Amino acid sequence: MKFNFRIILYFGFAGVLASVFMTVVRFADNNFQGDIINICGNFFLNAIQGYVLVVLVASVVLYVLALINKAFPWNKNAYVRFAANSLITPIVAMITMLPLSVLTYSIGIDYDHDSLQDHLIGNSFIALVMDFILVGIYEGYYFFSLWRMSLVKNEQLEKENMTARYEALKNQINPHFLFNSLNTVSALIHEDPEKAEEFIDEFSRIYRFLLEHQEKNLHLLKDELTFVRSFLSLQQIRFGESLTYSIDVAESRLRNMIPTLSLQLLVENAIKHNQVTKENPLSIHICSENGFVVVRNTLQLRKESLKSTGIGLNNLNARYEMLAELKPVFLQTEREYIAKLPLIREI
Repeated sequence: MKFNFRIILYFGFAGVLASVFMTVVRFADNNFQGDIINICGNFFLNAIQGYVLVVLVASVVLYVLALINKAFPWNKNAYVRFAANSLITPIVAMITMLPLSVLTYSIGIDYDHDSLQDHLIGNSFIALVMDFILVGIYEGYYFFSLWRMSLVKNEQLEKENMTARYEALKNQINPHFLFNSLNTVSALIHEDPEKAEEFIDEFSRIYRFLLEHQEKNLHLLKDELTFVRSFLSLQQIRFGESLTYSIDVAESRLRNMIPTLSLQLLVENAIKHNQVTKENPLSIHICSENGFVVVRNTLQLRKESLKSTGIGLNNLNARYEMLAELKPVFLQTEREYIAKLPLIREI
């Protein structure tokens, strides 16, 4: 807690209350009898005296507390710090109050005490109470500040950790996409070399787009749909009429957002795990529905077992959890596989 003169000025009103209280007590001891003018004078002068004395003493005590805090921080010298607060600050407060009390008494700014001794005792008591309150406020604010700093630091660390985890998840996508695309090229080379060449040209254009946008965590649905159309066009180079698709997304949803490459990943999984032949053409339909973008594909699983790395759907779940605390929905019926991605409002 730094030395703050504004806090001291506010704290001075505690001295006003103490002085006023003592005036009222003094007046009560006299059975509420006396000259009303003198009583009002005592009330006013004691209020001024209390404010000035408390401000001056509090300034010195706060300065000493700042020195103690610097010399004996709680995390290194807790016992010494406690002893210093318990012994040094009360002594400092009383020593500071002593000459001020003598001064106010000598110039006659005291009407509540008949002798200097009574005046010194009364003000010393005020100094001790004030010191106790001031130390309590100072240390309470000090620990509150440490607690708040700790929360902020933990939040920053958690955010940095989450960012690192997200980047690691996101970086899985590019190798995953590249690996599956190379597998497609490998298969296409044997089936149709000309289409393989066309595929490579289209793939280079798509991958260039991918590299330019890979730094974004979220993409507008409009941009993701543009990319997935290009990706589906790429796949149609290989599969021809064996692959059909349709996109029917409400115009009002195009400004919503989804994790980067999430639609492409779902479409890629549909092609990877299902038959795509003239006898069993694969149909993919993308639409918007109740706050989701939905990818449906006909369910016609390949007879041969394809080994899945599990990266795709696990990645989507993890990215949604970190970005928006939402969860995708994956369903399988007798005829369809359905993936629903929650739409995120534009940030």
